[in-house]
Amino acid sequence: MRLAFIRTKTDSTVFVRENPDAQALDRVALERMKISPKAGSSSKNIILGLQRQKIVSTGEEWKFWNGDLEEISLRGQLPVLLFPFNDNLTSDELARYIRITGQPDLIWVEGPDYPPYLEQIFDLCPGSFKMIYSKDWRPEKIKKLSRYDLCLVDEEWEIEEVKRVCPNVHCAVWDKLIDYETTHYPLPVEKIYDICYVAYLRERKKHELLFRAMAKLKDRKLSCVCVGDDRKGYRAELEKLASGLNLAVHFTGEIPKAEVNRCINQSKIGVMCAALDAAPRAILEYMAADVPVLVNAELWAGSRYVGPQAGLVKAPEEFHLGLAELLDHRENYSPRAHLLQHYANENVMAKFIGILQQAGLKHPRLSSDNFFQTISSREDENGQLAANSLEERAGLRHG
Repeated sequence: MRLAFIRTKTDSTVFVRENPDAQALDRVALERMKISPKAGSSSKNIILGLQRQKIVSTGEEWKFWNGDLEEISLRGQLPVLLFPFNDNLTSDELARYIRITGQPDLIWVEGPDYPPYLEQIFDLCPGSFKMIYSKDWRPEKIKKLSRYDLCLVDEEWEIEEVKRVCPNVHCAVWDKLIDYETTHYPLPVEKIYDICYVAYLRERKKHELLFRAMAKLKDRKLSCVCVGDDRKGYRAELEKLASGLNLAVHFTGEIPKAEVNRCINQSKIGVMCAALDAAPRAILEYMAADVPVLVNAELWAGSRYVGPQAGLVKAPEEFHLGLAELLDHRENYSPRAHLLQHYANENVMAKFIGILQQAGLKHPRLSSDNFFQTISSREDENGQLAANSLEERAGLRHG
């Protein structure tokens, strides 16, 4: 089964090459084009799991730029095909590629929008199974929702909202999957921070809720590390607020995943303060590092991951009480054990494959009564994901 992954956010999918004369794309250019392990990892982790289960034989991500057709293959990631785009955000080269290789069996879309390149793909692939994850807390707002066979959501109540606007689309709650073996795991390091908050610096992440809760516990002289990039020029305002409240807050900026895990491990507890968000991965990352987590009860999607063994869910007016309770009794929590019991690879993949079955995706392994096997994390002999080269798949290199 062939799978194509596409994101609807044009800023993450359509790019103008800054240096057309460069022989190769360097790390900075790849990160700017959202070609990294971090970009879209919730969806991509499941896709890689489907490959290990031999349900998906070939998976690739489709993006667009102003250069020639190119394939980017990085270790442990989906190959990315960069198609040249037209002024109207469609691609003649993509249309040619689909004509030569055929329609993907499965098209996985991430994002709520319906840009011209997605409309082109759907028109060219009427026989593909189409699924979408809106990546926000309002899946019922997905444009052209009726064109999809499956809509993934984060909470049960969202199913009712989707069915209200589009009763014929199959809708199901999926569980997110993180790498809790080689990326997010406990480290034997000193706890130098009381609190860790992993979130981009932007208003809807509600750092202010955390800072004001800390200020209510001023006698404790709590310290906090805020991990995340300054997406909206919000850092200066947060630094001013922290200083005005006389708080010890360290802002790391954007750092590699390994450093994120270290910061989490250096903290006694983790927090998720946002309300308008869709099941933030940070909740699972805290638990994977065996760090108890406090979640804002107003979070629209994601608090279900936090059981009594893993942490607390508190209303904003009680957030300071949650901080104090977790810090005073953190030895009573076993967040990693909770994660492995409920959201280990085997559990998450079994549930997801069941969703595909119920949604009507046709595949021999999905129709078998005994299709599920324990997932192996071993890569192939070359340490690469199974995928043929672009030349072998389509013969598209121009002489």
